[in-house]
Amino acid sequence: MDLINKVLDWLTRAATTLAAIGLFCMMVMVVLDIVLKYVLHQPIPGTLEMVSFYFMAVCAFLPFAYVQKTEHHIVMTLATDLMPPNVQRVLIAVGYLVGAAYLAVMTWASAGEALRMTLIGEATGATHFDVLIWPGRWCVPAGAGLMACWMILQAAKAFSKENDHV
Repeated sequence: MDLINKVLDWLTRAATTLAAIGLFCMMVMVVLDIVLKYVLHQPIPGTLEMVSFYFMAVCAFLPFAYVQKTEHHIVMTLATDLMPPNVQRVLIAVGYLVGAAYLAVMTWASAGEALRMTLIGEATGATHFDVLIWPGRWCVPAGAGLMACWMILQAAKAFSKENDHV
């Protein structure tokens, strides 16, 4: 279990780092585009496409695993706070497994779509050139798949009573 945890942790850090780099690049590109547009009347071609198809996908989907790992999703415990800790632990574990199953289906479907778009070389036309948009599609299965893995690991810990935060 330690090896799985270390590998997932490393992959999560890598995905979160890529998301942070993507966010920084998006910020720089948008600011430069605006400055160049209004100062030199020469915006950066393809900014909208790059932001929409690359940076937004990276920033939206790759941090999924980090949010799950750190358990920072919004939770409502009004109904479960009065339950015994063992019941809470089982409910949390079952919730993780249901979430993991949903994310596994999402990963499978989005990976299939990403593969199809990769094989056809999906692109969109910018002002002066085409922007390949298929690479951004791989963010969805990567983020959802990593999040599903964390949910399975957390469910296993909850079932084995390693999870003492309940």
